[in-house]
Amino acid sequence: MSNTLVSCKRLFQTVRPTVAVRVRFAPSPTGYLHLGGLRTALFNYLLAQKTGGVFILRIEDTDRERYVPGSVERLISILSWSGLTFDEGPGKIGSHGSYYQSERTDIYKYHVDKLIKEGNAYRCFCTPERLKQIRSLAQKAGKGIAYDRHCLYLSKRDIDQNLAQGVPYTVRLKTPDGSVTIKDLTYGNIIFNDKHIDDTILLKSDGYPTYHLANVIDDHLMGITHVLRGEEWLSSTPKHVALYKALGWNLPEFVHLPLLFNPDRTKLSKRSGDVNVEDLAKRGYLPEALINFVALLGWSSSSGKKDEIFTLDELIAEFSLEHIGRSGAIVMREKLDWLNKQHLIRKSESQDGLAELVSLLKPLAYERFGKQFNEADKKYKLGDEYLSKVIMTIKDRIQNIKDIPELCGYFFVHPDYSSPESKAVRLSIQDNDLKLVAMVALEQINILNKTEFEVDTIKSVVNNIISISQLKQNQVLMILRYIITGVKIGAGVVETMKTIGKDIILQRINRVLDLIN
Repeated sequence: MSNTLVSCKRLFQTVRPTVAVRVRFAPSPTGYLHLGGLRTALFNYLLAQKTGGVFILRIEDTDRERYVPGSVERLISILSWSGLTFDEGPGKIGSHGSYYQSERTDIYKYHVDKLIKEGNAYRCFCTPERLKQIRSLAQKAGKGIAYDRHCLYLSKRDIDQNLAQGVPYTVRLKTPDGSVTIKDLTYGNIIFNDKHIDDTILLKSDGYPTYHLANVIDDHLMGITHVLRGEEWLSSTPKHVALYKALGWNLPEFVHLPLLFNPDRTKLSKRSGDVNVEDLAKRGYLPEALINFVALLGWSSSSGKKDEIFTLDELIAEFSLEHIGRSGAIVMREKLDWLNKQHLIRKSESQDGLAELVSLLKPLAYERFGKQFNEADKKYKLGDEYLSKVIMTIKDRIQNIKDIPELCGYFFVHPDYSSPESKAVRLSIQDNDLKLVAMVALEQINILNKTEFEVDTIKSVVNNIISISQLKQNQVLMILRYIITGVKIGAGVVETMKTIGKDIILQRINRVLDLIN
């Protein structure tokens, strides 16, 4: 991007909208929603909610070659999952016609004809071969790759003859001479030299508009007041400004969002790992965590909140344009994992939230262990009450609900003591110590009835085992954890025993004694 930064000073007088805004999220249905797209949608949504404005979903589907069937439905579904509901868009028609650009081609052609008649645009009959030659010559000369305006100077007779013969053509904007100054609420005033602003194509030879044409026309006709989009579109903004002026329309406010980077500072792209929002949802990330995560990619709270944990309502209350940064944001997977853990814990603290977590865990547990369950197991271990207990027992030790079946299978099936992990734990335990703890535990637990198998009673049992065995507390707890779970690390031993239940604990003690013998 060749431009001169004139002012980095924030334009505070216009950063804080005082009236209801109209904003839009306008993705192309060419695949999945990625993190950058979700952030753009979120910031537009937050600004609309903050000001009591309108959030519009518009589908920019004019590139028919790249259109992916079903992508619109998936997009709407994932926005709904994220909690971002739009006010106007597919299925929620307002007063601005279709929200699919492919159904608005007559509108674009009308305005293109108007631009041609007023001398602000012209038909270009140049062949792809000629355009390739122009680019090649410009590159060899070390010049910017700009169209040479050959067709701008065609006579009316030549134009009419080409049209009569059906010669394919595009329509180009006649870009005015002189530099263009962009007022951006994030980056300040930026001057673009006219040498770097091409006569951009508005209408393609297939009759469909380019992004630039459809974007500007729809933003104006739909009353968009603020255009929030990624920084990668900043270099296209001079073309849009020139088009607004050619059509005699007022400009919206432009707000460009900082680029997203991988940890190695390479630019995040759709081809980068971990950017597919639908994929992240399938991998167990909570919508609250993902929204919280993308909100912090280029925005910071004005309240100085240190823990950075926000619900969607809290983000709406805190959001302001003036706290959008200019520096690129680093996408750190570790930060997402941490936020997911915090939101999982938060969610477990309410009855409705816990019920949501149970509904997420149930199919995961069934998929992983269902074939090993008898009918009684299915009824109990996949029941809401038991799954709630499991979540409450292990929530402080996991980052993702999918961690439970993947890392804590002992809540559903007996440990596999022959696994490499169990064998590694077993190597640190003396045979005599294991047998002693198992036998004392068997004796102590056997005398309890099921109603007595509570946390306080289990603590007393553990203390008795320590006293009788004459082993240190940490040794006894490690041995009990091995017997109960087969692993080295997990939730509290007492709490885990309580959740799993007396009968299953006794079965596992006997299994270990059988292995020893």
